[in-house]
Amino acid sequence: MGDNLIESLVGVTLFRGLSAAEIGSLMAHATTETFAEGQPVFEAGAVERALYILLDGTVEVELSVPFVKDVVLDQLDAINIFGESSFFHAQPHSVTVRAVTEATVARLERTAYDQLLDSNHLAACRMGANAAEILAAKLRQTDSWIADLLQAEEAHRVQQKWWDFRQTMGHAFDKPEGGGFSTGAGWR
Repeated sequence: MGDNLIESLVGVTLFRGLSAAEIGSLMAHATTETFAEGQPVFEAGAVERALYILLDGTVEVELSVPFVKDVVLDQLDAINIFGESSFFHAQPHSVTVRAVTEATVARLERTAYDQLLDSNHLAACRMGANAAEILAAKLRQTDSWIADLLQAEEAHRVQQKWWDFRQTMGHAFDKPEGGGFSTGAGWR
């Protein structure tokens, strides 16, 4: 990987606190692969543990929801990272990532990362600590989103109950014969 590319990774949150030399030492263990437009980088359900750094191009992150069409969650451009959930937690991918344009990615295998950790590689340890912070922030955002969704659902439920109640009452006032307002109008 070129020095310019390594320098551009210095600003990536996952590499916060790492020098260009430390990032370079991590990326020396990554492989580079190019994907054609429309080609998946990985698909939901695939079991693989790798971290991807999008070096060039654009990819889409798609979530497949049963009984609903696939939903594009995000579109990523160069110098973005994806695949971190399965990289740090041994589970199948929950999304499909597909190249929108020709896309070049650096792929760091979890086995290579584990070897770095086993040798007490400081940059790998810092990257892991940064990942924990990033994933904790994502979890907090998800919790907040769920709370907002539940509040909206509760507001909708209350509104529906109010509407149902109003329907049982009928109209509050009948229109009087003369067309004017009368406080003597009856309740239904």
